Amino acid sequence: MFVLISLIFSCAILAALFHYSKKRQTILQRKFETLVLLRQLLGLCREHRQLTHRALSDSVNDQQLKTINTLYEELVRCSDHLVSIAPFDNRPMYRIFQLKLKAMHNDWHEHNISRNQIVHGKTIRHCMFLMDEIAIAWLIESEREDLNDEYHLNWQQVLDSMEVLTQLRICIPESRSTDGFLRLKFYCDKTRRKLNQLSLISPLSIASPNSIDAIHQLTELSSAESLTLEDEELYLITSDISAVIAQVYDQMLSDMSESLYLPLPKISYAY
Repeated sequence: MFVLISLIFSCAILAALFHYSKKRQTILQRKFETLVLLRQLLGLCREHRQLTHRALSDSVNDQQLKTINTLYEELVRCSDHLVSIAPFDNRPMYRIFQLKLKAMHNDWHEHNISRNQIVHGKTIRHCMFLMDEIAIAWLIESEREDLNDEYHLNWQQVLDSMEVLTQLRICIPESRSTDGFLRLKFYCDKTRRKLNQLSLISPLSIASPNSIDAIHQLTELSSAESLTLEDEELYLITSDISAVIAQVYDQMLSDMSESLYLPLPKISYAY
């Protein structure tokens, strides 16, 4: 009788452990899949900004519109999937993000280049903040204080770099005036220093050819006596910098995910 009771008790413990393990695996898989989808949306937002910027710079043609609309369909499909897999309590914040994605697309043709850059920049930052929430929750649940401290320190560097880049973009439309050019030079130098700080987090991202070229151009602009670049060229520099910052953050997430669960799929960042 005692053996039977012990056997039943042991089976109950094993069943409970199996249930807990399966539940934990489901939670980990959901967090992982959410990060993968947000990474995909981040890349699509960057591509949408690039295509709409090009369309606003030139006379938009039917082929450009078709490409942009096809990309938007992928954005909607991906964001629909994101909402569908999100826990019930978190769905409202992903629906809000989806509305922002739709507004970003529906209004782009009404904006000038500067406004288009700002709207896309806000949407991209919103996406990164959602990724940050997933990362923080995952780190807290893992009880890995070492990873938690490292992530928070690095995220602050990424966040600061994003804010400085935003200020640099805001300077571009006014850069032809004397005061505007001085502000542009100031934020070029500040952005350059932020990129150098990011090299401590992800040396390979900062060592990429596009990153090195962007840092070189920022250095020249910060010490220039006059502005020789057109606004379009300045925006292209900021797009390269944005890609570098996104790459650094993506490397942070990949390292974290690999330590806690599985490595994230490899992606390529279009500059």
